[in-house]
Amino acid sequence: MELMDAIAARQKAAAEGGEVPAHHPEMLLIGCVDARKDPIDDLGIPKGSSLILRNVAALVHPEHEKRLTESAALAFAVRHMGVKHIAVMGHTDCGGIRAALEGISSYSLRDYLQPIYSLSEQVREDEDGLAAQRHMLEQEAVKYSVRNLRSYDYITEAEAEGRLTLHGWVLDIATGRIHVWDETADRFAPMVHD
Repeated sequence: MELMDAIAARQKAAAEGGEVPAHHPEMLLIGCVDARKDPIDDLGIPKGSSLILRNVAALVHPEHEKRLTESAALAFAVRHMGVKHIAVMGHTDCGGIRAALEGISSYSLRDYLQPIYSLSEQVREDEDGLAAQRHMLEQEAVKYSVRNLRSYDYITEAEAEGRLTLHGWVLDIATGRIHVWDETADRFAPMVHD
């Protein structure tokens, strides 16, 4: 079925009436714009339980950089909706990470990915081979973003008061498994063990 036909069919079903899911989100999921996985359908996040912000490489820049969309989404989620969790979810085979490692020509994308360039220099020194470098950079980008969440005073305050928990995840695109960053041990481990 063509994409537009599928959208039209869904719109027709919606017009015939349907139940509106409750909107009491407990989480803000910050994920990549990658089109291969859908947080609702593929990851099992119940409708109405998560706000979702998607951008290239699931990056969160520091508060002082004033990225309007990120800042507004974070303020809305924490201050107005009172989410209990923020999860930054990068993924394997990320085009944004690949662009940062291989170099890109677009000024706006280069500016946006600037923090990844800095991280990639260290990864190149520590890892041999492009695949290993990409994998390590995917994880480092998630850690970078989680740390940057703490540059927002209201996030730091909510976390300190126990009202908010921050999470770093890397989704394996091939398997659909999520690996969770353990900040204390500084390593990623499967969310669900076999």
